[in-house]
Amino acid sequence: MEGTSFKNLLIGFVAGAIALVTVHELIALCLADAGHISRTPWSLETSGLTGLPQIVTDVVWGGVWGMVFAAILGDVPQGSMTVRGAVLGIVGPALIGVLVLVPLVRGETLFLNADPDLIWPVLVLGAGFGAATAWLYGLFTAGGRLP
Repeated sequence: MEGTSFKNLLIGFVAGAIALVTVHELIALCLADAGHISRTPWSLETSGLTGLPQIVTDVVWGGVWGMVFAAILGDVPQGSMTVRGAVLGIVGPALIGVLVLVPLVRGETLFLNADPDLIWPVLVLGAGFGAATAWLYGLFTAGGRLP
């Protein structure tokens, strides 16, 4: 993996932030409406972790994950960005982020007590976020051409 330019890390941040506020939150809305999650999409409630509105905290984290994706995908991403992004979204934000790091920070049980009813929505959210982030990153780095 070659180094990624600062410009493309910024593009990754923007792609992740956009994917979070659109695709991720739309999926969260569908899951919440169906009763699968208790999370409120586009929440303006104060985040216990940062003291900022939850959506602001989420957008920043989406951008950070977008930068990680950019570093992995490189300056000239190739292949199916949607599929590669979905895999990255499941492995990164979902498995590493929500199922391991967040519980460690909060002092909670890892992997949501292995409850499939709690885990699958996290994986769906991660896959959707990742697919959208990588697709947008590919679009933005390809000069406006579809990846």
